[in-house]
Amino acid sequence: MKIIALVKQILDPAGISVRRDKERVFINKEEYIVGPGSKAAIEAALRLRCDGDEHTVVALSLGLPQAEDALREALAMGCDSATLVTDKALKDADTAVAVRALAAAVNKLGGADLIVAGRASGDTGAGQVGPRLAEALGYTWVTDACALAAQDGALQVTRRWGEGFTALEAPLPAVVTVAPEVFPPRFPHGARIMNAYREWEVTTWNVADLELSEEDLKPVLSMRGESFPPPVEIGEVFRGDPSTVAGDAVVALRLQKLIGA
Repeated sequence: MKIIALVKQILDPAGISVRRDKERVFINKEEYIVGPGSKAAIEAALRLRCDGDEHTVVALSLGLPQAEDALREALAMGCDSATLVTDKALKDADTAVAVRALAAAVNKLGGADLIVAGRASGDTGAGQVGPRLAEALGYTWVTDACALAAQDGALQVTRRWGEGFTALEAPLPAVVTVAPEVFPPRFPHGARIMNAYREWEVTTWNVADLELSEEDLKPVLSMRGESFPPPVEIGEVFRGDPSTVAGDAVVALRLQKLIGA
C-alpha cells in the first residue's frame, strides 16, 4: 500500500506581527517550519505504516526550493522517500494551480492508495487542497479524521461529530485530512536527522517534468488587496482595593445601562 503525505512549509508565525493601526503584516524574522497540519499528516501516515510492513510512505511537497528542508524533516520522522515540486512558474500559484501540480505529481509517482493531508494549512487556513485534490484524481475523500485504519481495500475512519464520533468506511484510493491536535508528531532520532541531510535524497521536479501546460498554470483567483478589521477596543481597567474597584465597576455598568440603578 502506497501512502502519500502532503507536506507544506510555512513561515514561522513567531516571526510575524500584525499592526492593525498600519493595516500591515510585518515579517520580522523569515524562518520556515513544517506546518502543524503537515506534521499531523506525516504522523498519521507513519502510524498506518506501523500497522503493516507492506505500507510505504512518500512525502510530497509543492513550494520554494527551501521546502527541501521540510521534506528532509519528513524523512527524519520516518518517511521512505520524498519529492519536491518547485518552479518559478508556481511562485504565485493559487489553490487551483497547486492542486493541478500535485495531481500531476501523484500520477507521476504512479498514483497512491491513500493520500493524507492536514485539515488546513497553517498560513492560509483554506482547507481546500485535500478535497480538491481528491476530485482532480477521482479519489474518495474524507475530512477531519481522528483515527485511521486500512483493511481489505478500504479505509476505516473515525471522525468527530458534534460531541461524539462517527465511523466511516471509504473505498481506496482515497484522500483523508487530519487535525493536528489528534496526531501529535513524533520527534525524530538524531541519527535520522543527520542521515536525512547526509545520505537520503529528495527528488525534485519542475513544471516541465510534470508536463504542465500554460493553461494549467493560470490561477483562478487573483489578490486585489487586503483589509483589516478595526482594532478591538480595550475595556476599562479599574485599580485599587477591592471595595473601590467594585464601586467603580458598578458605576461604569450603570452608565452603560447594563445594570439598573
